[in-house]
Amino acid sequence: MATGNSGFKGYLRNFVSAHHNGWSHLEWLGLLAELTDAGYDTTDPDHIGLALERERVKLILEHASVKGLGPQRREALAESFGTAWSLQHASVDDLSGIPGLHPRLARAIHEALH
Repeated sequence: MATGNSGFKGYLRNFVSAHHNGWSHLEWLGLLAELTDAGYDTTDPDHIGLALERERVKLILEHASVKGLGPQRREALAESFGTAWSLQHASVDDLSGIPGLHPRLARAIHEALH
């Protein structure tokens, strides 16, 4: 599963890419089993779930193809909003409150997500 990406984040990114419309509980359990089999500590599934959601946010933003929204800004947005739901319900003011996001870029992100 981690082909093309390495390590723990690679597993998460590939899982999100394969389940861009969300995932079932059974699929989530499958990911945890796969991570366990690969030697990753899965004793804190909440932490893994949060990391998975941040990867989902970054992928959503990457697919939005907003000019000026590079990897560092996508990472900042993922860290700030944490979940796709929070990002999609953020206002332009919420978005522009992130360091490095000027109001014009925040507006472009907001429009791309809606």
